[in-house]
Amino acid sequence: MAPGILENGGMTNVMMLPSMGHGHLIPFMHLAMKLAARGLTVTFVVTFHHISALKSKVEAAKQSGLDIHLVEMEIPADQLVLGKVNSNSMQWHKLPHIDVANQSLEDPFDHFLHRYVEGEISSALAPPVCLIADLLLGWASTVAEKYGIPRVCFDTCGMFSESVQQIVWDVLPRNLPRSPSGRYVVPGLPKEVRLTRLQMLPELPEATTESARYPFWKRQRAGNKRSWRIIANTFYEMEAEFVEHFQRVNGTIRTIGPLLPAEAFQDRPCKIASAVQMGVDTEEDKCLQWLHAQAEASVLYISFGSENSISIAQTEELAMGLEASGVKFLWVLRRPSDSGSKAFSSAVDFLPEGFHDRVVESEQGFIILGWAPQLSILAHPATGGFLSHCGWNAVLETTTMGVPMIAWPLYSEQHFNSKFVVDEVQIAVEAPQRIDQNWLVTREDVERIVKSLIAEEEGKKLRERVRELKAVARAAVAEGGSSHANLDLFVSEIMSLQRNEPEPGPLEM
Repeated sequence: MAPGILENGGMTNVMMLPSMGHGHLIPFMHLAMKLAARGLTVTFVVTFHHISALKSKVEAAKQSGLDIHLVEMEIPADQLVLGKVNSNSMQWHKLPHIDVANQSLEDPFDHFLHRYVEGEISSALAPPVCLIADLLLGWASTVAEKYGIPRVCFDTCGMFSESVQQIVWDVLPRNLPRSPSGRYVVPGLPKEVRLTRLQMLPELPEATTESARYPFWKRQRAGNKRSWRIIANTFYEMEAEFVEHFQRVNGTIRTIGPLLPAEAFQDRPCKIASAVQMGVDTEEDKCLQWLHAQAEASVLYISFGSENSISIAQTEELAMGLEASGVKFLWVLRRPSDSGSKAFSSAVDFLPEGFHDRVVESEQGFIILGWAPQLSILAHPATGGFLSHCGWNAVLETTTMGVPMIAWPLYSEQHFNSKFVVDEVQIAVEAPQRIDQNWLVTREDVERIVKSLIAEEEGKKLRERVRELKAVARAAVAEGGSSHANLDLFVSEIMSLQRNEPEPGPLEM
């Protein structure tokens, strides 16, 4: 009998609900494919904002035999105007807008789920045996309980950052003890963690219970703690003591990552397809051909993620520092965050005068203006470093590919991720953002850290360390590994739900 087929012939249907951020779609889609590959039916529920990013990928998955269904949840016409909630180019001070958007999904989803269980949306699909909802949708526990459906919290972040963030928002930095050097000492963790001012959100040191994000995080945590299970896109060996801490505080957790395509765990694949369609790819072949002509581990890949951009001033400083370093680079360039209504033909207009022509002519750099094939770039032997915003997807991808980082966080838990990769697992060097200059990294500092990572002894040490972690990540997802076993266990737990069998306890890792 196939794993997802019950004795009465019915299918085990799992419903998935991501939050509004595009970045969270990637691990959600990877998870959907892995669950479907194990015989489950997956119903992927999204608003109109995400349909275009998922439609072609879901269709391709269905053609390969995976039982995945993409269903649009209707929302009121006066809610969630795309321009107001699209997280592209989002900076930390705009996060409350997307927080509100995530909160406003509660009533539409309640209405959707009512119609779904009544068979009004699709009579061909069975009611969901569980709801896998994003960690940013804490209210999903309340809605799921209303219909007697167990809620699974899908944590798309690392357990170090989640553990630190939970305590920091509960206690607030103004109430944290300080070390003699002025670092914030985070209590209640399995080991001492000290944060510099650079390793937390700009708003956090002065945050109070009246701050916009304080009640948001309190609501999310309260809702998520009522989940039947927590699954996390990480692997146990990378942050074991924080996985165990998070489980003690929040409930049974299954670490099932890194959630990436199978090709990402193979040696030097030519191309690795993205899980979602994040934009138009017009230069994949060109940029890979350019990489083919470069020496091994000689190129710095620069990307602040699919949802972020930096200021005009910072773009100029980064460009001039790169050029001065002499290091080869491949830069995913986006419109600056403060460009406003300025007229421009492309993001190249915001580079220093003559920069683009000089680096192209000298073949020092390659500029990508559209979507970048990030996994293929990181897997390429010419890529020797990754300047990143430290989103958790990027951390897992660069670890799996064995590429060290320059950690340059912009908002949210990225600052805690930066702390993790720099100080805990030691696979990155930190970009020295200057607080007194609006968090600017100067061209001189860019030149120094780029040379350090690509051309000097410090970079070699980081590269050795991340390659060790790469081997551990591969072992975790391989048959018999911790993440592979946890995913199998999670699927068996889902099947037990429908058969009303006793639940197993926390996994002994």
